[in-house]
Amino acid sequence: RERMRFLLKILIAALGLVLAAGLLGYAFHAQLLTGLARWLIIDDALQPADLIYLLNGEVETRPFHAAKLFEQGLAPSIVTPREEDSPPVQLGLYPNGTEVSVRVLQELGVPAEQITVLDFEGGVTSTFDEAVALRDYVASHPVRRIIIVTSALHTRRTRWIFERQLAGSEVEIQLSAAPQYGYDATSWWLNERGLRMVNEEYVKLLLYRLRY
Repeated sequence: RERMRFLLKILIAALGLVLAAGLLGYAFHAQLLTGLARWLIIDDALQPADLIYLLNGEVETRPFHAAKLFEQGLAPSIVTPREEDSPPVQLGLYPNGTEVSVRVLQELGVPAEQITVLDFEGGVTSTFDEAVALRDYVASHPVRRIIIVTSALHTRRTRWIFERQLAGSEVEIQLSAAPQYGYDATSWWLNERGLRMVNEEYVKLLLYRLRY
C-alpha cells in the first residue's frame, strides 16, 4: 500500500510537470516559434562585392531583392544558374523559373548585359547544385567577394553548403536575406507556406550535414 501511494505521488508530480510545461509552452509559444525561425536566418552587413549570386526559387521576392542591391551599387552584375526545365516548361506551357527571375531583374532596371545565366548540365535542382555551379564559375573568373541572395529562412543552410563548396578558393561570401512572401519569422506558423518552409529547412539541414 505504501508503494502504491509513493507511485501515485510520482505520477501526480509527473503529470503536474507535463501540465506546467504545456502551460509555459502555450504562454510563450510565439517567442519559441519565432526563435526557431530566426535561428535559420543569416543576414550579413553587406560590403561592395564583385557580383550578386541569385538563387532560384521564390520569384516573388528573391529577384526583387537582388535588383534592389544592384540599384544600391553593391555589385556591378548579377549571376544566376539556370534551373532544370520541368515537364510543363519542356512543353512550352510555362517559362523556366530562371527566365522569370531574369525578366523581373530587367523590368526593375538591371541591364541585360549585367545579368549572367550560368549553364549547368540538366539545370540546377538543389542548393547543392547552385553551390557547385558557383564554384565552377569562380574557378575561371577573378572573383573575391560575392553577395548571395536567397530567402531569409534558407540562408543558414545556404551558407553551410556554399562555404564547403568554395573552401580553398579565398572567395568571401555574404548572405543577403530576401523577405519571405506572405509571412516572416514572427508569423510563419500561421501560414501554410511558412509551416512547410521552416519544417523543410530543419530537415534539409540535417540531411545536408549527413550527406555533404
